[in-house]
Amino acid sequence: MHISIDQKIKYLKRRIDEIEEFKQCIETSNFELAGNIGHKLKGNGVTFGFPEISEVGNKIEKAASERNHLSLEKSIQEFIELINLIVEP
Repeated sequence: MHISIDQKIKYLKRRIDEIEEFKQCIETSNFELAGNIGHKLKGNGVTFGFPEISEVGNKIEKAASERNHLSLEKSIQEFIELINLIVEP
């Protein structure tokens, strides 16, 4: 499956939007939503050519399933830094 540049850009824009969702998850301890987003990232990062997004998505999903607030916060921060590195090289 070939992913176009436009599809990658659209994919990354959606990830940027998820940063705010993740911040809300931390503030409200919404482990379920964080886990769902993390699961989605784990599954689709590689597809769009970003295996590192899949890796951090796995960490987020795991932390959320364990209801580990500190680990979830660290993993989400890692996601934010990763997106910033990809989008603003």
